[in-house]
Amino acid sequence: MSSPRAAQARSRLQPVDISLKHHRAYQWTRRAVLSLSVATTFGLPLWHLKALGQQSGGLAGFGATAAATGSVGLTASTPPLLGMPGAFSFFGLEFVDPLALAGVLLTRGPSWLLLWSAAPALLLVLLLGRFFCGWLCPYLPILAASNAARWLLARAGLRPPDAKVPRVTARLVLVAVLFVSAVLGVQVLPLVYPPSILGREAFRLVFFGSLSLGAVVVGGAFLFDTFVSRAGFCRSLCPGGAMFSLLGAPSVVRVVRHPPDCTDCTVCDVVCNLGQQPMTDQLDSGCERCGKCIAACPTDALKFALRVPGRKS
Repeated sequence: MSSPRAAQARSRLQPVDISLKHHRAYQWTRRAVLSLSVATTFGLPLWHLKALGQQSGGLAGFGATAAATGSVGLTASTPPLLGMPGAFSFFGLEFVDPLALAGVLLTRGPSWLLLWSAAPALLLVLLLGRFFCGWLCPYLPILAASNAARWLLARAGLRPPDAKVPRVTARLVLVAVLFVSAVLGVQVLPLVYPPSILGREAFRLVFFGSLSLGAVVVGGAFLFDTFVSRAGFCRSLCPGGAMFSLLGAPSVVRVVRHPPDCTDCTVCDVVCNLGQQPMTDQLDSGCERCGKCIAACPTDALKFALRVPGRKS
C-alpha cells in the first residue's frame, strides 16, 4: 500500500507535468507508429477524394495530360492501405482486430477468412497484451488533449474530479455490445468504439462536409475524461480495451520494478492513463505497454521483462 505522503504527491502531480527522460527510442518508435495510425485514419478520406476527383475529371495518372495538369503520380488506383486501425487491408492482406471480428461473426456467422485475417492481431495481443490502446488507437491524441485540459484547469485552481469507475464496467459494455449484435443481427460496435467512430467521421467530414452522432459520442468521451474521470472512457468504458485486456491476460511481456532503486515518488502511477500502479507492483492486463512509466521513472527502476503471469520471480 502507498503511504499518505505518496498519495498526496500523486494528487498534486498531473501527467503533463512529467517528462519522459529514459528509453526515448522506445517512445519515439511508439509515437511514430501512433502518428502513422492517426495519419491513416484521417488521410485515407483525402486520398480517396483526390482519386475520385481525378476520375471524374477524366485525367490519366500518367502521360502528357497528367504532366500538363501537375497530376503526375496521382493515379486513381486503389491505395495500398485501406480501412482504419481496427480493420484494414495492406497490399491485399487483410487485418482485423479481435473486437471487430467478434462483431462480424455474431451478425454474419462463422468465416475462416475472417479468422485468418484476425490471426496477426490475436498473436500480437497474446504476446503484448493491450498494446493497441497505447500504440495504434486514434483516440489517443484526443485523450492527450483531455489531459492537457485537466492540467490547465488545475493550474487555474479548478481541479476536476477523478472518479474511479469500476473497471468491470468496460466488460459489461463489451458483453452488452456483443449481445445486442447477436440478437438484432446488426453491427453495434461502430457506434461505440472510438477507432471505428473516428474513421467513419473522417470519411463523412471529407466527403459530405458534416459530422454525425459519432462525433457526439467522441465529444462526450472527451468531456467525461476531462471533467469526471481522467482517461475514464479508455480505462472503464471502452469495449475494445476490455476485449484486449481479456485476450492479453496471458501476455509474458510485463513491466517489472527493481525495489532497491524505487523512491516511492509516484511518477509512474501518475503518468499511467489506465490506472496501473507500477510503484506498488499493482499491474494487471489493463497495461497498454506504452512504456511511459518506464521512461518517466527518475531512477530507472522499471523495465520491460518476460514474466509468466502469476509467477513470482
